[in-house]
Amino acid sequence: MYKHILVALDGSQLSRSAGRAALAIARATGARIAACHVYGVDIHRRRFVDMEPELPRKYQQDERLADLRSAHGRLMDEGFRALSAGYVEDFVTDCRDCGVSVDAAVVEGRSYVGILHLARSRNIDLVALGAWGIGALGDGILGGTTSRVLHAASCDVLVARRDPGCGPVLTGADGSERAVSAVAKASALGEVLGKPVEIAAVYDPYFHTHVFRVMAGSLSAERQEEVGLGAQETLHDEIINEGLARLYGEFLEDARRRAAGRRDGLSTVLLKGKAYDALNTRARQCDSDLVVIGRHGHHREAESNLGSNAEALVRTCAANVLVVGGVEVAVSNSDPNGVRTEPVATGSSLVWDPDAEARLQRVPSFVRMMARRAVESAVREAGRSRVTGEDCDDVAARCGMGSPGGAR
Repeated sequence: MYKHILVALDGSQLSRSAGRAALAIARATGARIAACHVYGVDIHRRRFVDMEPELPRKYQQDERLADLRSAHGRLMDEGFRALSAGYVEDFVTDCRDCGVSVDAAVVEGRSYVGILHLARSRNIDLVALGAWGIGALGDGILGGTTSRVLHAASCDVLVARRDPGCGPVLTGADGSERAVSAVAKASALGEVLGKPVEIAAVYDPYFHTHVFRVMAGSLSAERQEEVGLGAQETLHDEIINEGLARLYGEFLEDARRRAAGRRDGLSTVLLKGKAYDALNTRARQCDSDLVVIGRHGHHREAESNLGSNAEALVRTCAANVLVVGGVEVAVSNSDPNGVRTEPVATGSSLVWDPDAEARLQRVPSFVRMMARRAVESAVREAGRSRVTGEDCDDVAARCGMGSPGGAR
């Protein structure tokens, strides 16, 4: 699972919580730990130079000013080094007492730059740090260093808000390959940490209801009749929303089946609402101290380094959040004419018949990738390697949405 974990320490309570969470994982997996603190001297040096013209006259002579610069420089260099050593020494001792291989790194520079550089240069596969550091105002807002690391790290990131406890591991499944990776990691962590694991799938039946209310308030009665607003709303209430519930139930069952080989006793739950908010609420209800999510869901764009639900959950969740998957080079999903095409899940060994592909393209775009995943899962479970139009019809019927191909 994890081989080398970087723990970013800064003397804050949450950085110590991140260290304890990382240490628990390292003990269970045999991973090595690199404990680090990044301190910034240059900004203080530059600020001192900026202040020099405002110093009292008695300090303005060249010799006196040179002495001040030298004294201030030594104080900053030596003081920060000593402070940095103090931040990591106790944690290093704790690691060694637990039999975990550990080394320490003290780096000068901007904190997030130093952390990211260490993660890349040392082939780190997990960075653990507090949700905020010693400069926090107590308003609960995610710290700047944490936010920048989260948006740029090429590996998993654990954002800590509490010490590890006995609560279950909670993870989210939405049918995407990234969510499958998150569920697998959550299951493996639950296994080695001796924690129960709950897989949650969240669908949103409220979004379209809200959209229709806005449309009803914005369109004239004539225009509503022209676009068939009432019929469209009935269609979503009776077919799309109910179909989404069945579809996400399929994703949940698929995730459970995939994880069952790694761990017995998994539990599942189907939730309604915004994904991040529903997971946040569920984490509080079951007192989860670790939520594991994929960096992106289905709707990733090339310009995004972090999915909106993943980011919102990290910013609002009271539990520790493990974001699975590092930032990678985005692959364009558009053709030269700017027409967006549907990405195919990586690693798929299935062959889609033209008839099956045609049926899939008739599925509404916002659930097309999810439908692909559901169909491929059913075909794999049946022990076959080719997807037919009949497979699409069977899965669509099971989800209560009729045939994606419509009348044949």
